[in-house]
Amino acid sequence: MKPFISIQIGAVSFVDEGVNQILDILQEKAYVNALLLASPTWTRGTGGRQVPGQPFPDHGKPEQDEFHGGAYNRLHPQYYGKTAISADYRHTDPEIPPDFDLFEAVLPEAQRRGIRRYAWMEESSSSRDLHQIPNFPKALEHDIYGRPSNKPCFNNPDYRYWILGRMEDYAHSWPLDGIVWCSERCGPLDRLIGNRGRYRARDITCFCEFCQEKGRARGFDPARAMRGYQALFEWYERAGRGDHPSDGYFVTFWRTLLEYPEILAWEKLWSDSQHQLSREIYGTIKAVDPQKEVGIHVYHEISFSPFYRAEERYADLKRSHDWLKVVMYNNCAGPRFHTFVENMCRSLFADATPKEVYPLMLRLLGLEEAPFDALPTAGFSAGYVRRETERAVKGVNDEIPIYPGIDIDIPTGDDETKCTPEGVRDAVKAAFAGGAKGVVLSRKYSEMKLANLAGAGQAIRELGFASHRSVSSPG
Repeated sequence: MKPFISIQIGAVSFVDEGVNQILDILQEKAYVNALLLASPTWTRGTGGRQVPGQPFPDHGKPEQDEFHGGAYNRLHPQYYGKTAISADYRHTDPEIPPDFDLFEAVLPEAQRRGIRRYAWMEESSSSRDLHQIPNFPKALEHDIYGRPSNKPCFNNPDYRYWILGRMEDYAHSWPLDGIVWCSERCGPLDRLIGNRGRYRARDITCFCEFCQEKGRARGFDPARAMRGYQALFEWYERAGRGDHPSDGYFVTFWRTLLEYPEILAWEKLWSDSQHQLSREIYGTIKAVDPQKEVGIHVYHEISFSPFYRAEERYADLKRSHDWLKVVMYNNCAGPRFHTFVENMCRSLFADATPKEVYPLMLRLLGLEEAPFDALPTAGFSAGYVRRETERAVKGVNDEIPIYPGIDIDIPTGDDETKCTPEGVRDAVKAAFAGGAKGVVLSRKYSEMKLANLAGAGQAIRELGFASHRSVSSPG
């Protein structure tokens, strides 16, 4: 079976370097046969040039861009009739010529070369530019004090229909092989547990009228849920200040859950609402064209948090997706997990030190990695990629493809682990050893060094997949 070798890439790269030149590079260096075209996106994780403050790679324009994000293709307002949110969300990036259309420029040449084409849609939920779209602020979540917050609510009909209208638009209007949805968010309890040391009431959501109505339909009192989260938020604030409770941190955390069982109920409500939108996305796209593939990006938190992992069941995800891109960014995972454990030890597990909690987390998550102090510079091993791939393949009963996301030059700190060609090679090989049917080279081409991209190509050759070449450009 032909392996799926895909890459996430944004519009500015094609403007800076040219369509044929980029496709030549991708095919020659990494045997890429699928493009995940970032449109729309409002985050530098997938759009724009290099992240500010990071060194530029050895291709593209070495100049900082004025990235705002949006759609980099024509939009069709007739598909957005059931939402008050504007159907005009075209980008305003000055680096992209007004007459440039990403899909019109790239899709025909990619198709001629036998490269599959997908729209990669990152929710970008907290983007200030996203919030400038007319009527978007009316769809925001409400926090524990009933105030509009900074992310849209999955139960708000205007937001749901805006997303579903987008899916219908893209599925109808463009010769795409599929659409990939990315929503890197977690529920209110998970946000507190995995918090990076900045506790803000506005991050604990959602208690809008639509969520309250949904909670009442499930037999829960929204007022008690809000009081429970207020109490838990205040506990986290005290823990963050180092106020040691007489019974210990974990005991008082657990006592709050026992006093307010609505806390867990509201976490489940939030998570179920996110999953319901994914199911509706799947149904909308398939109603337009059953042959179009529907993929989803599975957040890196699934590797770090047993609490988040409990809410993301592969057996459920397989029912409404044709394939899963599971984030297995092993290079940046080291510093990310190191920070995650440190944060938990400021609150939930503040009765212990990070070095004491770390072995327990490894055991709970099935990880076998470097000593805690070495994580920021060592990263995670290729063995992590293999084991996580095996777990995902088993989780979906090998019924749909698993495409691990492979880290290529995702930014880390100055004194933290860096990507290498050998590391990329080993991660790609580990993914296939774990049962993957392909890989997604991530996060975006505009931050990747070509030598590290070529590390993926080396793995493809060593695995014997290099014969699966697409058509090259003329000359």
